[in-house]
This record gives sequence, structure tokens and C-alpha cells, in this order.
Amino acid sequence: MRIRMTLLAIGGAIACGLLIAISYQPQGPVATHKTDRLVGEKAPAGFLTERFG
Repeated sequence: MRIRMTLLAIGGAIACGLLIAISYQPQGPVATHKTDRLVGEKAPAGFLTERFG
């Protein structure tokens, strides 16, 4: 009985480790790129008044 419980505990630990290893996906640095916004005379006047008015 004692050997059975030991093997069950070891098997559970191995299964848990495998699940964690499979589900882990390394994340790189998350950076958002700047968008090309129209600035100054090129921008529509309505956009500037709604955005900064």
C-alpha cells in the first residue's frame, strides 16, 4: 500500500510537470508600434477638433 501511494504521488508530480511544460509559452517583450498619424496641415480639421478640442 505504501509503495502504491508513493508511485501514485510520483506519477501525479510527473503528470503535473508535463502539463505545465506543455502549457508554458515564453512571452517576448510586448511592444506596440507607433502608427503613422497625420500631423499638422495633412490632418483633417475634424479629427483635430474631436481629438484635442
